[in-house]
Amino acid sequence: MPVRHASPQRCRLVAAIIVGLALPALAGAAAAAAPVPQSNDTGPAPAPEPARTARTLDKVEVTGSRIKRSEVEGPSPVVVITAEDIKKEGFTTVAEALGTLTQYTGAVVGGEWNFGNQAPDASYLNLRGLGVGYQLILLNGKRMADYAAASTPSDTGISVGSIPAAAVARIEVLSSGASAIYGSDAVAGVVNIITKDNWEGNHLRIRGGTTTAGGGDTGNLQFSGGKAWERGSITYAFEQLNREPVYAWQRYDKGLGDPRRAPQQNSDPSHPTYTPTRGLAFYLYDTPGGYMHYNTWMNQAGELVTASPDSPDAGGALQYSCGNASSVYMPYYPFAADGNTPSSCAAMNYYDWATLSNKYNKTSAYIAGNYRFTDNVEGYGQLLVTHSRDQMTSRASLYVFNQGNATDVNLGWFEYQRVLDANQIGGMPQRMYEDTALSANLGVRGSVFDRFDWDASLTVSRDDMRSSWRQGLTNKVHAWLFGEAVGTANDGPLYNLGPEQFQHMFGPTTPEDYAAMTDIVRNKNTSSATSAQFVFSGPLFKLPAGEVEMAFVAEASHSKYELAPDVRSRNSYEGEDHTFNYNATWGGGSRDRYGAGLELRVPVLDSLTATVAGRYDKYDDISNISGAFTWAAAVEWRPLPNLLIRANHQTSFLAPNLMWVYGGPVSSYGNFVNDYQCRRAGMDLSTTAGRDQCDNSDYVDGLWWLAGGKNTQLHEETAKSDGIGFVWDIAERLSVSADYWNIKLSGKSTLLSVYDILEGNTDCLMGSKPNGEAVDPNSGKCAMYAGYVQRDAEGHITALSAGAINQAGVRTDGFDASVKYAWSGGRWGDFSVNAGITRVLGYDEQVAAGDTWDDAMNWTSRVAFRTRANWTLAWNRDDWNVNLYGFRNSSRMNYYATAKLRPFVQWNANVSKKITEHMRLGVDVVNVFDNYGPKDDTYTAFPYYQGIYGLMGRAVYVNLDIDF
Repeated sequence: MPVRHASPQRCRLVAAIIVGLALPALAGAAAAAAPVPQSNDTGPAPAPEPARTARTLDKVEVTGSRIKRSEVEGPSPVVVITAEDIKKEGFTTVAEALGTLTQYTGAVVGGEWNFGNQAPDASYLNLRGLGVGYQLILLNGKRMADYAAASTPSDTGISVGSIPAAAVARIEVLSSGASAIYGSDAVAGVVNIITKDNWEGNHLRIRGGTTTAGGGDTGNLQFSGGKAWERGSITYAFEQLNREPVYAWQRYDKGLGDPRRAPQQNSDPSHPTYTPTRGLAFYLYDTPGGYMHYNTWMNQAGELVTASPDSPDAGGALQYSCGNASSVYMPYYPFAADGNTPSSCAAMNYYDWATLSNKYNKTSAYIAGNYRFTDNVEGYGQLLVTHSRDQMTSRASLYVFNQGNATDVNLGWFEYQRVLDANQIGGMPQRMYEDTALSANLGVRGSVFDRFDWDASLTVSRDDMRSSWRQGLTNKVHAWLFGEAVGTANDGPLYNLGPEQFQHMFGPTTPEDYAAMTDIVRNKNTSSATSAQFVFSGPLFKLPAGEVEMAFVAEASHSKYELAPDVRSRNSYEGEDHTFNYNATWGGGSRDRYGAGLELRVPVLDSLTATVAGRYDKYDDISNISGAFTWAAAVEWRPLPNLLIRANHQTSFLAPNLMWVYGGPVSSYGNFVNDYQCRRAGMDLSTTAGRDQCDNSDYVDGLWWLAGGKNTQLHEETAKSDGIGFVWDIAERLSVSADYWNIKLSGKSTLLSVYDILEGNTDCLMGSKPNGEAVDPNSGKCAMYAGYVQRDAEGHITALSAGAINQAGVRTDGFDASVKYAWSGGRWGDFSVNAGITRVLGYDEQVAAGDTWDDAMNWTSRVAFRTRANWTLAWNRDDWNVNLYGFRNSSRMNYYATAKLRPFVQWNANVSKKITEHMRLGVDVVNVFDNYGPKDDTYTAFPYYQGIYGLMGRAVYVNLDIDF
């Protein structure tokens, strides 16, 4: 199969199609960006005007350039989301509004739907599918600190979850590279969240609602206002957001968290065909270090019975063990060909109280002001503080076991696992997270010589995360389960199990038992960023076509990241009281950065303007990055007053984040389905049936594996991006735009998952992928995979590790298009339609230099959706406003990448009426048709549902807005 990529000929072809053919055709295409408002907001956004009126814009700075200009559109496309847009689209938070951007084609990381992740309140973006850290998030044009928690280095980034909607005036999204303007991170784009400034008056918004399926009750209070006088102004905002959790049992009728969504192989219809987890199992092994052979149970007489073809009483022993341990257990027979050989007890309520959406409370306060010392000098400042408290249930705290390194003097080498009944131990264990985010900016700006503007500022941003919960300790758990060790054997403890231990292992558990096994762990994480910036801009000299404008920027910054979990949970801790079933991500360090850049905007002709920019950044840390130079060039051609044709070329770079460089190694124990042995046995893993057969086979290896560690060898990632497109105001109220984009990233930092490594290693050993596509076993990536995986002569995995590399490259391209139309219906009111679409044309990856490029379009961990579209339909008449907002996510591959899932469409509705001169009452229905994502039978892990589609279902809110 030939590998598809964006060749120069292809780029020229797409450009020709866009410029030459698509102009008239795009009148029916989808989603437009709102025009950029003036920089100083004068109060709550007014109701839409019934007709577009001509107006002259002051020069403003738009994201993607430091040169102020009066044109709404520039050389790079910018999408604008206003505070009113967030309200009318039915959203409560900034993260919800950004989550439906068409350019957000990558996989979701973190956020509300976290299922126990260590970053419970993080809301990240993933533009163009490049990853969390590849878009720069700014607050009023200034950098913020990273979110102070991470599950892996690749999950480290700036969260938009700490930004209260009450403080936001608008959000500008530049979806192209911009490192020549802003430095590192601006590879896939820039998101600039601009807060309210220069307000006059006060506004109160009260919002309350719930989901129709249960849970998620929400209360939101927003207060904002300000006062302006002759020499200055002050703007303030406060927001309180409380949301109740959504539990798995509240979505069982929707198929979320429901164990019936996890089908298992079983030939006997009298036995259960599904289970959320195997809740109780005692495995015996043939030899120390060997592989699982038999399960063993306790009968009513307190004797152990081994489940083998020669043990007719095994079924009765299993039945007794299940019922004796907990009333929620039931026998489970998933693997036996005859359906009669016992396997384990199923804990049927294991997921009932799992939080699909966490309970959280957020309190935010914002204040901004400015004061003119003289006609040419003004001081300004902003302060934003957000404190959040998240609460989630922790199923991991219910799981007790030994991890394959214990021996009994009579039974030999064994493994044990048990899921505790939450009802027996006093309720589902809770985890508490408290996060405090602060961003302060203080500056002075002015003008000199009646032509140049200058701005000097100091920004301090910090994020502090505190978390705590009750966690098992290894020595306490094993002492309660097995008693004290009587010695060592086979590099592990040696026990002499007796009746007392069997009663613990196969009997009920009390709250006192749980307290004896656990202790409180406390974790403290901190992220900070301090930067000083100076910007000098203005016209240099005049050419026949106009003035040459410039902007110069100089920056210096210091950033620090530190994950400091309870010392007992660190991989390096060797005490017997190491946390049980938990190894925390830890580590951290600091970095200094210095940068300077110059941008020029040159009017070549009356209709043609060129922009060039260059910047150098110097880094000081322990990595191999030292400095990076980036540049950009763009042209704007206006052959007609109402037609803009634009093109740009950018170079960008990304420094390895601090957790890539300073993070400590983390060890974990896992059971890995051995795809290599399955494929050698003739199983077709390109089919669902073959995949299920492999998952339920005996080809499973359990072992400790290591991920991460300090990666000082990492260097900066570099990128080149190109764009070409147009904006055409076809008529007074009709405009369309289309832009083709292409990004090529080199040296991408990647922590290959163990599953990717095992899959790649299997493909290399077999010489092909499951679908038959050939794989060169002598390639660079195959050599790399072989270094991570060790196997014995039979193909069993004996050692496994995962580390970070600078991957050879990623390349992706696609197009964005939009249409905007408004018309007056006379006495029927005013109508408008805005729609947009993003289509990813290709996404390729190269693991090692010199290897072929792999088509990764169907790798849903990269490109979640090939196509995303959104639209708004609005009607305004007298005191009534009606808005319908919708978005569509295209089909995507299922979890096994064997078939496509159906597309997903959601509609939100907003209806409001002005009931007095200063009061408006409205109702929002989010997800009007109560749609959930498509069923994926290959996704057999909790919550048995692709969380990328959202889990709340239909929600109804009532809003009251008061101006005073």
